[in-house]
Amino acid sequence: MTDERFWTLIDEARAGSNASAPPNQLRKVLERSGDQEILEFGHKFCENLCDLNHWNLWAAGYVITGGMGDDSFHYFRSWIIGKGKIAFDLAMRDPDELAPLVDDEEVDNELLEYVALEVLEARGIKEDPRERSARSPDDDPKGEPFEEETVSSRFPKLAARPR
Repeated sequence: MTDERFWTLIDEARAGSNASAPPNQLRKVLERSGDQEILEFGHKFCENLCDLNHWNLWAAGYVITGGMGDDSFHYFRSWIIGKGKIAFDLAMRDPDELAPLVDDEEVDNELLEYVALEVLEARGIKEDPRERSARSPDDDPKGEPFEEETVSSRFPKLAARPR
């Protein structure tokens, strides 16, 4: 699956909204797809979660929410993917630039990751597309860990957001 096709499916699920793609909308989009495309989508979703697995991004999420553990960092990355390619690219390049895309402190879209798997299971397909990846989104993040006391100074736009 190409990047373009992946992001097209995410945008279809977003249906013109600025919000992160709702899992029920992504389900409707993927249900129109063939089995192979859904497998490829699920694999690509996992690969994108892995690509976002950086301490710098975790630090940005920490600033947005006032704290972020392992699970919430995972769900934050799903939220970013659900926001579309622009959010993904900003998160990869400079997470502070995500500030205008943060609607509120609820930056969690846990269930989005499981939609492809659920659609496949409903079709009787037992393969987990995430297992096609040689990486895991739960591997140790890349880069240098952040210091909680000083993290806000690294992300002035995120820190300045009204709460």
